Amino acid sequence: MALISSRWLDHLQVFVNPLLPRGCFGCEKLLVPGEQKLCSFCRHELPLTNFSFGTENNMDKALYGLFRFEKASALFYYHKTGALKHCLQYLKYRKQEQISLFFGRWHAQLLRNDPDIPPLDCIVPVPIHPKKKRLRGYNQLSGYGKALEAVLGVPFVENALIKTANTKTQTKKNRGGRQKASTSLYVVPQPEKLAHKRILLIDDVMTTGATLGQCAKALTDCEGHKLYVLCLAVVA
Repeated sequence: MALISSRWLDHLQVFVNPLLPRGCFGCEKLLVPGEQKLCSFCRHELPLTNFSFGTENNMDKALYGLFRFEKASALFYYHKTGALKHCLQYLKYRKQEQISLFFGRWHAQLLRNDPDIPPLDCIVPVPIHPKKKRLRGYNQLSGYGKALEAVLGVPFVENALIKTANTKTQTKKNRGGRQKASTSLYVVPQPEKLAHKRILLIDDVMTTGATLGQCAKALTDCEGHKLYVLCLAVVA
């Protein structure tokens, strides 16, 4: 069967969407004309961090001492309840990859207007295990990374990092549990391709920083690189 390009799917949605009830991913209420993915109430409820690459933030402070990096930033604060949590559940467990692209475009537009964002050479996502990717159908960071690539003009390198073991969700683990579970889970198959690169490592939600730390550890095989961290959200 021939594959349908994403461009044709976008055109198809223009005709199909008016025929289908459209629900807000934050509260599941029907969207009104002009709203996309989120209703106006949920969109304004999302807690933007307003982080800038030019100033120190709480995410920087949380990661200091865990691994070497230049700067860290995030789009939202993450809370245990609210519209953002519902959106991420749709993204990760209900096959709504469009949410990743939606938030990626949002974040990319803000970053493009940040005068302090440094020059970057590549965008690298925290990987998921191939088995989990087959079950889900995608890495939840793919749309996010591709949107950043499209707006910022920085190549998205999806398989620069790989995960070597399939672990259970880490949402409810503390830092110690996450660090133990993350030991030696990530490898860089071709470190020479990232040598001396300015790498933007992306993840969905930063909780303790343990997963980011293990990815950073794997990236130490890449000689002379500089590491920047970007997340969709950071736990408040």
